[in-house]
Amino acid sequence: MLTAYRDLKDADFDTTELDVHLERCASCREELARDSFISKSIRALPALEPPPDMYAKLMRSLAKEHTEFMQRSAPGTVPTPEFLKPYLHQHAQAVHSTDTFSALSTAETGPLPIIHARRKGRPRRQMNQFAILGLAAVFLMLLMMGGITSLLMVAHNNLQKVQQPLAVNEPIAISQVKYTTNTDYQYVTSAIADRQYIYYTAYDNPNMPSWMLLEMDRQSQVSTPLLITPSQGPLIVLGSTSNSLVWLQFDAPKQKTRRNLPNVPQHPYVQSWSIRYLPLGLPTTSSIVSPTVILKGVYDPDSGPNWITTPVQGIWFTPTGLLITALDNNGISHLWSYPLGNVNKPALTQIATAPAGHVLTSPTANSDGTQIFWSEEWVASDSNLRSNIWEQQEISKAVPRPSHGRTTNAGMKETSTGLFIQNGMSFHPQVVDDTLFYLSTDNTSVQNTTNGTPSTTQGTLSIIPQTDPSIYQPPLDASIHGWIEMLPLDSNTMQPTILNTSGLATSLQVGTDFVLWQGDKGYQMYDVANQNNVNVGDILNQASFLSVNGNQAVWIVNDTTTTATSTPGTPGITFLAFNWPK
Repeated sequence: MLTAYRDLKDADFDTTELDVHLERCASCREELARDSFISKSIRALPALEPPPDMYAKLMRSLAKEHTEFMQRSAPGTVPTPEFLKPYLHQHAQAVHSTDTFSALSTAETGPLPIIHARRKGRPRRQMNQFAILGLAAVFLMLLMMGGITSLLMVAHNNLQKVQQPLAVNEPIAISQVKYTTNTDYQYVTSAIADRQYIYYTAYDNPNMPSWMLLEMDRQSQVSTPLLITPSQGPLIVLGSTSNSLVWLQFDAPKQKTRRNLPNVPQHPYVQSWSIRYLPLGLPTTSSIVSPTVILKGVYDPDSGPNWITTPVQGIWFTPTGLLITALDNNGISHLWSYPLGNVNKPALTQIATAPAGHVLTSPTANSDGTQIFWSEEWVASDSNLRSNIWEQQEISKAVPRPSHGRTTNAGMKETSTGLFIQNGMSFHPQVVDDTLFYLSTDNTSVQNTTNGTPSTTQGTLSIIPQTDPSIYQPPLDASIHGWIEMLPLDSNTMQPTILNTSGLATSLQVGTDFVLWQGDKGYQMYDVANQNNVNVGDILNQASFLSVNGNQAVWIVNDTTTTATSTPGTPGITFLAFNWPK
């Protein structure tokens, strides 16, 4: 019934019993999703056109076979089909120089039989020319049937690039490196890496914590504090480039005045927060550089949607600045742009604002910053989390030159903003090498919510967060399971490629040239630059948290191998990381 599910629906057949079963059975839902994906892919295929010379090649092959068959037959017993006569002439001319005897054959007279010496043996059964043609047709049919997957892939590649699954015996393509550093701040809550440093935040005392932002040199494995004084609230490092480091900083929570609202539960505390920026790569000085506050506010969990656990939903570095999605003091979500670098009095620019109850997340942009994408999330009336993807595009507009006088610019820029994917089932847009990746719940069940908490109806896969979840909770959309879809931005088609064809995926993260996600069988990786899958093995499966930044990934494993200390009496922590490419 799963195979015929779509046809049954189209024919108004009663599928109530099957629908009820699908709500309860995860394996059948996945099977239906796979069937639907295959059906959708086949329906989207273009018409297969044979090569221009395919018919001629087939006729020449049949002419050769027919000639040889006639030579084995008695003269005058085998007629020649009309459609084959021109090709018999061509065949006779082609073999003239090497086989004069065969070249005497014509379509009118028929080929001369080859005279063999008589020998005793089992008589050979004769076949007429129609049997030969039938066998050729059967052979072509078998070839097409047996190679249907290859034909689908060839046709599909006109629309999209379909990836083959990893070979079982393929060697692991990434190399993990272990770094042990000594620090008084041994409880790590977040980390990111580049090829030279690992930047991380940690606290020293679980009972009365003081927080610090640190930089660990990957060569010397020495950690250096980056703040003049410790923070009294949590620090979460958000991202870095070769010249910028950005993090989220909270102040100590403050108790708020309770309003007299009976039967309405309220959070007792509010927290001041700020996004801070530190320039990197400056000449070494004896003093620590003071960071710049980009954006700040007061986070009240009661002011925004009850399924939001943080005021900041994401950042993204563009060639000239930073994109930020965050809540204001009233719980309204915004998308901001902030210029980084040596600029005079930089200011935030608002790009978009979400309606009440909706939240903007996952800002991203193409390589030159002319296309910006983000998602808009909300909880629908059926208690499911939904999401659309928006786009703002910068377009060059031609301006006619004046016929006289002084000319200025020959053109100008204008921006257009609109929905890019409007189906309520597209999450986490991320651009890698000018290719858009996102998580789609189309043909799958979206994550259900109960009082803002994700349910566990989509399997038993343990989600590995990007930070320590006891300090900084992962967002609700981190539990979404779906398909990783890939859409080149320089293509005219809107037909995406699905990467995780073996099962549902979650926890989508991207680097400069790769995509990483969790699947039913552990982490999977796709090299965008070379357009192939990467075998990561199971080295990431035991991570307590994992974060991708640039072309590096860093994680911590909470076991005996990550608590080694090189200096007696000094706390030690161990990071694991890989670079891509190696």
